[in-house]
Amino acid sequence: MFGKIDIEKTKGSLLVRNEIIEKLDKELGVKFGYSFNDLYGVKGGVVRRLKGGIVNREMMERGSNMKMYNELFNKVKEFIENLEFENYKIELNKKMDYGWYDYMRMKECGFEGNFNDYKNFRIENEGTLILKIKWEVE
Repeated sequence: MFGKIDIEKTKGSLLVRNEIIEKLDKELGVKFGYSFNDLYGVKGGVVRRLKGGIVNREMMERGSNMKMYNELFNKVKEFIENLEFENYKIELNKKMDYGWYDYMRMKECGFEGNFNDYKNFRIENEGTLILKIKWEVE
């Protein structure tokens, strides 16, 4: 699955994770919390995946809504995409695994629209973020 595991790069991905979380806090005032952390193989590499969410002081004090969350997500995504870490590629996206069965359940609960409408609705209203730290293996 992984091919030959590079322990140093795996440990390095933990340091990258910690540095990203620290930079978000210090430079943007954003907390990134996660409840899921795994490794999985991709063609030619390995990915450390963190599933979590973000919050800033304003959202904690005033409460938040999806508009505020999406604006913060866009700001954080741009910030993260401009970070550079030698030997690692970083991506931040919203959860994107919406399936047919969830769509059908939503239809039964009164959702109107086709599957693409459903996906767009879910992405716009999704709070779960996926932070990926990728590296190549030999």
